[in-house]
Amino acid sequence: MPFLPLVILGVLALVNLFVSAFLLWLSCKICRVRRGVPVPTEAVAAVERSGISYKRALAVVVAFGLCGLLVVAGLWFVVPGRGEDSPWLGIGALIFHVVLLLVFLRAFVTHSLGRAIIVGLLWQMFGILYTVGFVYAISTSVTSGFAVPTGAMSPALLGYHKDIRCPACAFEFPINGSQEAAPSEGKRATIYACVCPNCRQRIHFPIAPASYGRDNPDSVETADPGLSGGDHLLAGRGLLGTAAIKPKRFDVVVHQYPFKATPMLYVKRLAGLPGETLAIKSGDLYVLGANKGLRYEEGETKQELEDPSQGKERMHPNDADAIRRFQDGQFEILRKSPTQVLTMRHIVYDNDHPAKGQPARWESEDGWKAGDAHSYEVHADAAERAAWLRYRHVLPHNDNKPALIADIVGYNTYQGGFHLMPLLDNNWVGDLILECEAAIDSPQGELTLELSRGLDRFRARWDLAAGTCTLLRVTEDSEQKLDSKPTAMSKKGDYRLRFANVDRRLIVWVNEELPFGDGVTYPPPKRSGPSEKNDLEPARIGVQETTVAVHRLKLFRDIYYTVGDERNDRPNEPDVPGVNFADPSTWGGLDKPPLATYYVPPGQSFVLGDNSAESSDSRMWGCVPDRLLLGRAFFVYYPLQRVGPLR
Repeated sequence: MPFLPLVILGVLALVNLFVSAFLLWLSCKICRVRRGVPVPTEAVAAVERSGISYKRALAVVVAFGLCGLLVVAGLWFVVPGRGEDSPWLGIGALIFHVVLLLVFLRAFVTHSLGRAIIVGLLWQMFGILYTVGFVYAISTSVTSGFAVPTGAMSPALLGYHKDIRCPACAFEFPINGSQEAAPSEGKRATIYACVCPNCRQRIHFPIAPASYGRDNPDSVETADPGLSGGDHLLAGRGLLGTAAIKPKRFDVVVHQYPFKATPMLYVKRLAGLPGETLAIKSGDLYVLGANKGLRYEEGETKQELEDPSQGKERMHPNDADAIRRFQDGQFEILRKSPTQVLTMRHIVYDNDHPAKGQPARWESEDGWKAGDAHSYEVHADAAERAAWLRYRHVLPHNDNKPALIADIVGYNTYQGGFHLMPLLDNNWVGDLILECEAAIDSPQGELTLELSRGLDRFRARWDLAAGTCTLLRVTEDSEQKLDSKPTAMSKKGDYRLRFANVDRRLIVWVNEELPFGDGVTYPPPKRSGPSEKNDLEPARIGVQETTVAVHRLKLFRDIYYTVGDERNDRPNEPDVPGVNFADPSTWGGLDKPPLATYYVPPGQSFVLGDNSAESSDSRMWGCVPDRLLLGRAFFVYYPLQRVGPLR
């Protein structure tokens, strides 16, 4: 049950509320607080008991808590310098807490300010003692807090980083700052430059060495934004640990690093389950089930099976039998849920942040006209053909020639310390997600979103009169219908649309609804490499016999899992070296990408980081024994702008 951790935490919050009310009632009882008349007569005093009712104490605690939340929320927006290292938010919250506490106690508990102070001190003392014990009990038996130090799970989770606003296109993105936050061997690393993943503008800070300016004359200087801390998350343990809530594939888990005597916690995504054989090829994950016959541990004891000291050897990487079974088609591709697709995607281009001085990525041809606010509009009269708005991946470092979409991650473009060169385009990514908002002027004709990969063009085509969406696979001159479903797009209005071709599955969103559920799968193509005709024009929007305006155009790519070098200790090496993504004559090797296979021993799990090119995970040091899995990470509680459940 995915919401069980949140349900349990909600119950614990209610328990805290009732206990806090009891402690307030007890404090009033000890201080012999009386409510009624300011100076009770002998008759009243004879029948009046010391303290206040528990019901009143509970009401005071609830009202005080709600007001406190409103005050802290207000301070977050009005106190200057509210960054993580600023003390002003904490000081302001403490002052308001004390003042608010005395106001509530004086108004609703006792008429005497002096007694209100004594009751408040006693209540807070009881509360501190209870909180220390409660937090200790929870952290050892239910859940544990964890601060993410590095960027191995970017973009789902961020470690120490710097938030950059590109001076050229105003696109905002984080870059890795962990080397600057945690010096290695006593040497502090200084991050001084990066590259915008949206427009590819090179950016540097004033502290950049003179040599950087000489080597990169087109780089733009901007102020160093300073370090921001990593995400703080809650992970299950004990009652919410792996014994009670078994993590599922692609869940985010916290585990101990297998090869350190002192416990060191890592956060990764669960990819391979015990007994399975996992494969990585062309950025995708494949699996051979535990019941398919591959076994290597006959005769080994339970202690030997759980011993992580053999590391990678126990996974039998690239075993000949596993490779043969993959080539025979016995492995199945692993598919992420629609929510996970959105969580793990990376930006290719946000049309609301156009690159200054660069050619437009979206070509407004066939009657399309560029409008205000980065929108495009077309009135298509012709019934025999659609009017197409085309995306071309033109990049300044390729002399503005169209190129294949590759696996750049803004987080990895930092320069400084031990990272002297930005990690840019290493691997071709054909799995894409197209997003836009469409204003339908008249519910007639057709609207089509199209994504290309290799020899195929995939289309989500809406009949606007009926609202029906049809999924099509177009290979050369052959058009194959995959499925058709009704949608809400049969009326005039604005619609938020997404179309994804990820993990050999087509997913459609209409105003956050999923008319095809988790999506429609299709068989693999005959050839795995890119096509010059299709992949240099990987996304299009077509309109026929109607008027449509589109805005908020965004193109994303799927996560790409790297194979790395032969030893797998350098995951940022290109899977296929020597490729120029703007020169089709160099694409030959992309038809035969490398394959890596790993066996997951019983009682262990295979984990991967989302930021595959910069992640130390099971590819490097082997699987994680189940006894070292702390539990599923399920909620980010800090910083405030990233609070929410983990997907």
